[in-house]
Amino acid sequence: MAYLGCAAALGYGGLKAIWSLGGTVGLRAGRFHVASQGLERLFDYWGTPVLAGLAVVILLGLVYPWGNVRIVRPLLRALAWAGSLLTVVSVGGLIVMIQYYAGHLNPDRLVDQAGHVAIQPATVVFVYVCFLVLGLAFGVTAWLTRR
Repeated sequence: MAYLGCAAALGYGGLKAIWSLGGTVGLRAGRFHVASQGLERLFDYWGTPVLAGLAVVILLGLVYPWGNVRIVRPLLRALAWAGSLLTVVSVGGLIVMIQYYAGHLNPDRLVDQAGHVAIQPATVVFVYVCFLVLGLAFGVTAWLTRR
């Protein structure tokens, strides 16, 4: 289950890394655009890939011996339980996408507030599926590695 969660984290983190490097995979038109400047802009571009890497470390730390250090173990478990809350976010996002595909949601809702980037609906589904799998992996891995 931890490996499945790692794949989900790397899937979304990789997508954001591609966008940060100027790629247009999964976008309707244009490039990923962030209006912020300076350090905030750097975090907006690279924060998600870094957090995805952290998710991988948390999940693998729960299943590999190097995560059994007395001080680190409770921290990893607490972070995993907190990460399991992604399940709630992902279910909400998937409900919105079901409404979109059923025709009950205006497609303009998939454009950011500045109107810069329009994300493909399938990409939004991919992101929320990654969140769902990651959230479930956090919870199940934390549960299965309890002692």
